[in-house]
Amino acid sequence: MDISDLTICNLAIDRVSGDRIDALGEESPLGAFCQDNYPHKREVLLGKYRWSFATSVAMLARVEIEAGEVAPCAYKYAKPADLIGAVHAWRNAADPQRADRVPYVLEAGGFLWSDDTPIFAEYTAERPEKTWPSWFRQLVVTAFAADLADHCQRASLARDLRAEAWGTPGEGGEGGLYAQARNEDARMAPQRQLVSGIDPGPLVATRWSGGFNSFGFTGARLGSEG
Repeated sequence: MDISDLTICNLAIDRVSGDRIDALGEESPLGAFCQDNYPHKREVLLGKYRWSFATSVAMLARVEIEAGEVAPCAYKYAKPADLIGAVHAWRNAADPQRADRVPYVLEAGGFLWSDDTPIFAEYTAERPEKTWPSWFRQLVVTAFAADLADHCQRASLARDLRAEAWGTPGEGGEGGLYAQARNEDARMAPQRQLVSGIDPGPLVATRWSGGFNSFGFTGARLGSEG
């Protein structure tokens, strides 16, 4: 079975006993809702946790500093095209066992800046539905089905689906299928080794000086992990 965004949406629609759609954005209430809301739900769930299956390491691409441009640092970089969550680590080599951390990275004007080069980023990346583990797919289907139930004005079903996805109110959104998915991800993740200056833990440890935007950056100083 070829899993796609349409597959996930239709599985969620099944949970609310709705009529399946042929395409996101088709001329139906559910098609329009899926087109408008599913991409955001997918991004939120991928970026909510440091999923090992969605972790990527890439060397940042250098960008030429334009004439007359105010440069806060010596080097300008493009953001990774598939960046969807927080950056977990900045370092000067791909292998954390042979790397030193980069002390700071700035974000300004849609680009990244630093006085260090090269820079490798370890971050949460966009991953297509066909690559998702089954336990993560189940979480996304259930969480999005809760949104669909709200849209269909089925408040009781929405409440039940939300509890299935996130647990009881007392668990603060950390229980249910989400907790199970984290446990499965930790069980399947490769062994992490403690390296001085690099946080090997399963949670996102990068700390920012302000609020997040959609990329997980503040528009100010972005410190390395630690």
